[in-house]
Amino acid sequence: MKSRRHILWMLAAVVFGAAVLPFLVYATGVRTLGPYSGGGPGAFYGAFATDLAQLRPAALALLLGPAALVAVWRLLVAWAWADDGRTTGTTEAGRR
Repeated sequence: MKSRRHILWMLAAVVFGAAVLPFLVYATGVRTLGPYSGGGPGAFYGAFATDLAQLRPAALALLLGPAALVAVWRLLVAWAWADDGRTTGTTEAGRR
C-alpha cells in the first residue's frame, strides 16, 4: 500500500514537471524578461520537448525536479518517523 502511494506521488510529480512546470517557467520568463524570442507558449513547450529528447540537463532538471523534491521529502519523513526502539514518553504505568 505504501509503495503504491509512493509511486502515485512520484508519477504526479513527473506529470507536473512535464505538463505544468514548463508553462509556469514560460509565464515567469515573459513577465520578468519579456517576450520569448521563439514564439508563444507552444513554441516554448516544443523547445522543452526537443531538449528532453536530446537529454539536455536543464530540461531533465525541469522534468525531474519535482520528483526529486517528493523523494527527498518522503525520505525525510521516513527518517523522522523511524522506529528506533525508543518509547514516545508512555510508560508501562501510563498504559494501564
